[in-house]
This record gives sequence, structure tokens and C-alpha cells, in this order.
Amino acid sequence: MISRRRFIESSAALTALSVTPLSKVFAGENEGISNKSIRNILPRRLQKGDTIGLVTPGGPITEEQLENTANKLKEFGFKTYYLPSVLSRYGYFAGKDSERAEELMHMFTNDEIDAILCVRGGYGAIRILDLLDYELIKQHAKALIGYSDITALLSVIFERTGLVTFHGPVGVSSFNNFTMEAFENVLMKSQGKYKYSYEREAETAENPEYDLYAISEGKAEGLLIGGNLSVLDSMIGSEFEPDFENKIVYLEETDEKIYRIDKMLFHLLYATNLKKAAGIALGIFNGCDYNEEEPSLTLKQAITDLLKPLGIPVVYGLPFGHISSKITLPTGVNARLNAGKNTLKLLDKAVS
Repeated sequence: MISRRRFIESSAALTALSVTPLSKVFAGENEGISNKSIRNILPRRLQKGDTIGLVTPGGPITEEQLENTANKLKEFGFKTYYLPSVLSRYGYFAGKDSERAEELMHMFTNDEIDAILCVRGGYGAIRILDLLDYELIKQHAKALIGYSDITALLSVIFERTGLVTFHGPVGVSSFNNFTMEAFENVLMKSQGKYKYSYEREAETAENPEYDLYAISEGKAEGLLIGGNLSVLDSMIGSEFEPDFENKIVYLEETDEKIYRIDKMLFHLLYATNLKKAAGIALGIFNGCDYNEEEPSLTLKQAITDLLKPLGIPVVYGLPFGHISSKITLPTGVNARLNAGKNTLKLLDKAVS
């Protein structure tokens, strides 16, 4: 387990602050929140020297993963803070639902924390959605960063509060130059407009999962929203189902067979308003271009068959998802998708 000294050093000057109790949440303070009247809230931009709170709202981590995360952030000029619960384990979760929710709420309400980074994804974030106090989150707006299973938090927090959230690296990700370029441009430089650069990962030339191509050409503008395909699929029919209408919807997935990608995309198309999206930006579906059963469609054939008939701009292969070199996408910021040129550009600032 984590050493007492390590915890005290990381938590400097913050231990006097209390964890937000969940009693208010269970009392029903979230009732009546509607995303129809919400205006976007920009978190404050990150600066060197800021303190980043580390959380595990999904799967558990090791002490080594935690220390590696803290060391990487220190190299980039950030301080880190975490609670002992960051190393909790409860089966395949990083602690019980209430414990993970309390940890996240503590980071939002702790005014000494400047941003929140999830150390990893892993199933579990969706189970704490109804335990969060969205009004308190709105009152203590700050950047929340993660991807994969963290999609549930990114999507619902934006939908219920208007707070812009960030589909970007988690603590165990590779913080290489390409990843940090986008991270800094989106979260630290507060640019009004930003066109994402593209870089194909090394040794992927023969891997069609990394190909960049337009499924349907054209241009579209709208708020960015989306995330991991299977997580969004699991939210269908719940009170947390996202609204895709007139949005630029970004999607990514990993280690799923082609027929399952087909199945989940079909479900999103016919069980939500995804057909009314302004455009769709697909990332790298790493480990998904395979099927045990033969004959099979290719991944490209399957997604093209489903998405091309929509008649909206669709691009596959933008650099985000379960890959080493990834861009940071702000949920809730206006963007322009140019499928003819395979580009994505932010039209507004993501931080204040």
C-alpha cells in the first residue's frame, strides 16, 4: 500500500479539507436539472505549478501506476494530490461506488485542486453517475480529463452542468510529444481556434485500423460530444443517454470484433438521435479489425455501410482512442469537421 510519507508529501496543505458527503446527493438535490437550459462553462486553464487531483472512478490501479503518474506530471511542472482511496479495490472496481463518488466529489469541491485526471479507465464510472452532486460540480468548475470508460462522466457532467470536459490521456497513458502538444494547446494555451495536427503512429503502415479516410465528404459544425462506443451504447435508454442532435460526435473503441462494432453502431443509430448528428469523427478502433467467424466484412466495410447513408460528413482514423499518440477533445466546445480534408478544428476556447 501507499506509504504514509508519500501520501503526506503529495497532499501538502490539503489534508485539512473535508470530503463532500453524499447525504446531500441522496436527498435529491440533483432533481430537476435539465440540459436544455444549460450554458457552457469553461474551466480555468491549466498552468505549470497547478495541482492535479488523481482519481480512480472506474477500475483499480497499482501503487506503481500511481507513482508513475505522479512522476510524469511532476516532469511537466504539475503538483499532484490524491486520497488513500485512489488505491482502493473492491472486486474489479477501485472501491465501492460510494467511495469512488466521494473521491471525485472531493476533488471538485476542494478549492486547492486545479484539475482532475483519472489515473485509468476500467469499468465502473457509469455506476457512480447517480451518486454525484451536479450542482456542486457546476459551482466548482474545473477540468476533468480521461477517456475510455470515463466517457460516462465526461458526457453526463457536460449534459447536466454545461461544464466542458476533456477526452484526453489518463495517468497510465503515454505522455509523448504528440499527446502533450494537443494537451497543452487545448488545456493550457486557451486558444480561440485550434486545428488538430495528425501523426500516424510508427509501425502501423500495414494496419488498416490506423488508416485515415473520409467515409462521407463534406463540412459540419457543432458541439463536440461522444467518447467510447461501448460506454455510450450502455447508456441508451437510461436517464444519462446523451443528445447527439446537431453535434459533432466523436467515437472510439478497442478490442471488439467487427460484428460487435456493427451491432453497437446500429444500436446507437436506431435507439438514439445519432442520425441527426451534424457529423461523425471516428478515432482509431484499435484491435477491432478482426472476426473469428468467416466470411467477414472488414471494419471499414461495416462502418461505411452503416454511416455513409446518413448523408453527413464522416471521417475515420483521427488520432484519438486506445493509442499511444492521442489528441485531447473537449466535450461541449464548437468544432468544425472537414471530411474532405480529414481535419478537425476547434472554433472556440475550451478553457478560460
